[in-house]
Amino acid sequence: MNNIPKIKLPFSDTLQGFLSNKIVNPKRDWKILLTLLIIFIFISLGFDFYMYRQIVNGDMYISVKREELVIENLKSNDLQKILNNFEIKKTNITTLKMENLVDPSI
Repeated sequence: MNNIPKIKLPFSDTLQGFLSNKIVNPKRDWKILLTLLIIFIFISLGFDFYMYRQIVNGDMYISVKREELVIENLKSNDLQKILNNFEIKKTNITTLKMENLVDPSI
């Protein structure tokens, strides 16, 4: 009746060993966790050192001579336009009329 042949997978022994009752092994699990933690710490330190070297040697700390700096002066016409804009907004706010509006939540 049960003539169906079983197929043997290449890694079936390893898979069965992994899925057996010995899957919970605290000593092995702590060793794996601590090893991974140490590896991640070294990777993090290496990355931090690499970024530090890139920032120190990079274009971040370029000094510019004082003669090369160009200071742009503000134009009085542009400032006056900004002030006029604020004055218009101020008058619009003061002239707003409070109306009896319907509450939309009712």
